[in-house]
Amino acid sequence: LVGHLGVTPLAGLGIASAVLQTIVGLMVFLAYATTPAVARRFGAGDPTRAVSVGIDGMWLALGIGAILALVGYLATPFLVGLFGATPEVAQDAETYLGISMWGLPAMLIVFAATGLLRGMQDTVTPLWIAGLGFGANALLNWLFIYGFGWGIGGSAFGTVVAQWGMVAAYVVVIGKLARTHSASVR
Repeated sequence: LVGHLGVTPLAGLGIASAVLQTIVGLMVFLAYATTPAVARRFGAGDPTRAVSVGIDGMWLALGIGAILALVGYLATPFLVGLFGATPEVAQDAETYLGISMWGLPAMLIVFAATGLLRGMQDTVTPLWIAGLGFGANALLNWLFIYGFGWGIGGSAFGTVVAQWGMVAAYVVVIGKLARTHSASVR
């Protein structure tokens, strides 16, 4: 969708995406550490503790994500400046990256929540949430970019809304799981 806005917004998206993908790539441990921690307890016959450990991972993801979002937002001009882009491209990159930083906590929570469900041997729910999140992201991007005329900022905003929507879906599913197994959400 951003490609239809022109070369400059697309280049800005490329820069912002490089920064975001680096951060998200470094945080994938939230999924890959949560899955075995949950699976170990679930396999040992302690689903209550398994769910609690997964929820701990979600809280950790929220904390790390909040710090990264704030630092990343404040560092956005510096990070974009490292790429040496033209002023127009840098402006679009800063717009996209600055807005997208507020979705980082959501993305990290999704990692941990996915790890929790995979550890509980549920791979279908994360697939559904990912698919619905992708669909919502596409629709929201279209609405905000073209319907509201927000340009590249609309793309970032649509993605952030979709990411937090995925978190909401996970909170509902995991909240039910926590009640079923009498697991603490704290």
